[in-house]
Amino acid sequence: MMKTRHQKIAKVFGNLLVSLATPLLLTLIDWPFRDVLKPSNILLIYLLGVFFVALRFGLWPSMLASLTSAAAFAYFFAPPIFSFAIADQENLLGLAVMLLIGTVTSKLAETVRLQARIATFREQRASALYCLSKELAEARLERDIVEIGVRHIHAEFGGKNTILLTNRAGELSYPTQAIWPISLRGANLQVARWVFSHGKSAGHGSDYFAEETSVYLPLKGAIRTIGVLVLELSAAEKLAQEEQRLFLDTFIGQIANTLERAYLVEQTKEASLKIQSETLRNSLLSSISHDLRTPLATIVAAASTLETDEERQPDVSRTKLVRTISSEAHRMSDLTTKILEMARLEAGEVVLNRQWYEPEEIIGSALRRLDKTLKERPVNIQIANSQALINVDAVLLQQVIVNLLDNAHKYSPSGNPIDISVETSEQGVSIQIADRGIGIGTGYEEKIFDKFFQIHPEGAQSGVGLGLSICRAIIESHGGKITASRRQGGGSIFQLWLPFSECPPTIALEENEGE
Repeated sequence: MMKTRHQKIAKVFGNLLVSLATPLLLTLIDWPFRDVLKPSNILLIYLLGVFFVALRFGLWPSMLASLTSAAAFAYFFAPPIFSFAIADQENLLGLAVMLLIGTVTSKLAETVRLQARIATFREQRASALYCLSKELAEARLERDIVEIGVRHIHAEFGGKNTILLTNRAGELSYPTQAIWPISLRGANLQVARWVFSHGKSAGHGSDYFAEETSVYLPLKGAIRTIGVLVLELSAAEKLAQEEQRLFLDTFIGQIANTLERAYLVEQTKEASLKIQSETLRNSLLSSISHDLRTPLATIVAAASTLETDEERQPDVSRTKLVRTISSEAHRMSDLTTKILEMARLEAGEVVLNRQWYEPEEIIGSALRRLDKTLKERPVNIQIANSQALINVDAVLLQQVIVNLLDNAHKYSPSGNPIDISVETSEQGVSIQIADRGIGIGTGYEEKIFDKFFQIHPEGAQSGVGLGLSICRAIIESHGGKITASRRQGGGSIFQLWLPFSECPPTIALEENEGE
């Protein structure tokens, strides 16, 4: 504060010194030409000096320069020289005109200077508001909005400040994010809560809680009060000016509207998630009821026939009915298992049991599980590098391959081959399963991995639309990806890619140790 006062005093003395020095300098310049220049010309030169002082230093320095110029003209140039007396009426009139013009122009110059300062001040405010609005427009999270607001308020108004918002319980509290050096700690939460509930300013300089050393201002959005801004006293002193207070209100309005926008976006997201959850649940119930009703009806019909007409049924028919009951029961069990697996994967309850396996070992296990299903269908296997090892959960990856092979069998004409190929690169292992079936329609390459999605829901092949969703969830849990595409010449190609999470062990070393 003392430094500022000294600077102001030095500035005033500097202006006065220039106001005195300018006419004296012009006198030194004019003196050698006093016999050539007319008195009116000398007065014009003095008037230029007054203009310069007025434009550069303001009204009162220019008035001092006018008086100094008049004295210098009377003493050095107006006869009799070296005397303040002026004998010539024309010189006296010219001096009076110079003083009048100097006064008028000084006032005009002062007005121009004031307007320039106002324009500069408004430009700075507009620039500050633009910067604030630009950053707020890009912010999406509440934490980022609060950080931007605190930082800009500190830059424009000085002093520490903080923005208090409501927690999940609806109570006003300190922000949970990291504390910045410019954040104000120690705000009176009772006062802040009063401001939040009443929507009125409080603290220093207000009608409420005037004993507080900070100012508490409500952040009012378009719908409700969002929170409270707390400014420390050093910044609050600047708010005595009405224009500064209006400027701060504009800042607060921008921050409050952005916080309210973020709050509404968050509410919209939660509502959208609830709708999606409800839609998913309805789809699940619809799919389950549809896909379980058919096998259940078949089981009931077969069981009823056996119960009522068992003695009249030939052995062949009874055997057929028992097989039907067994087949449909397995079908219901398979659907139930898939639904439970999908639920476990989405809930994150599945913990990968990663071990090192050779790809052909897992593929062989999957083929053995489908031995009865694929006994009449040729399966071609091509493995480029039999020494490659992958670090995976063998049970889950086997389930993926079983699902893909089962789909290839269901949607391919009997007798058409299924091709399996494995390729290894430096980044990972690629497993491809291709068939010559009905293929995938254009635009469904990604859609078929959605839960409960079926291209032909009323087709002869039953399903709940979860098999490929389970495959994708398992592969992505390994950090890999699965894609589907149309096969040239007809059919589909499903490609799994599994990255190497770490360097595989070398089998050759283990063999040598065994020897």
